[in-house]
Amino acid sequence: MKSLGFTTAVGTALLLLASVADAEHGNAHAARRHKHHRDVHVSRAETGKEVSELRSMNLEKRGGQCQFPSDAGLVAVTPGSSNAGWAMSPDQPCQPGHYCPYACPSGQMMAQWDPDATSYAYPQSMNGGLFCDKDGNIQKPFPDKPYCVSGTGSVGCKNKASGSVAFCQTVLPGNEAMLIPTSIEDAAELTVPGPDYWCGTAAQ
Repeated sequence: MKSLGFTTAVGTALLLLASVADAEHGNAHAARRHKHHRDVHVSRAETGKEVSELRSMNLEKRGGQCQFPSDAGLVAVTPGSSNAGWAMSPDQPCQPGHYCPYACPSGQMMAQWDPDATSYAYPQSMNGGLFCDKDGNIQKPFPDKPYCVSGTGSVGCKNKASGSVAFCQTVLPGNEAMLIPTSIEDAAELTVPGPDYWCGTAAQ
């Protein structure tokens, strides 16, 4: 009887130890599984953050614009607005993939435009100025030509008013809006294109 009781006690103890070992193994497995899920979650979160930042960078790049050349002797038009100096509507930035027209000093006119714009026809007639490439860099369509050329010099203006007087030049080639002002305090030469100007058109 004692031997049987001792054997029973030993068997019970072994079962208890086995149960504890199984429990610890299960807890360790659960901990590893939890850590794995946590690592996967963190990895996915970091990947999602990287993707979000990459998308933000791409959007920022696509939404960028070409800077107005401040060292080319050009005249900035509403430099504090979205056009940032270009001869474009104040709310229109110079974006990659587009031609951006500019204003020249009084008596001069723009001498850069799309080389393929050989006739006064839409949409080529809109492509006046410098080209803003996909990287946000300015390209000069005719590298060997100046930014501006003189008009015929046939028209001048004498201001006899009590204040400043402004004459506006149309943007052509471009959107043909009257966006290029010539402010006259005393006297100034107005821009009058000759017959050899772009497609035989006028820009005044």
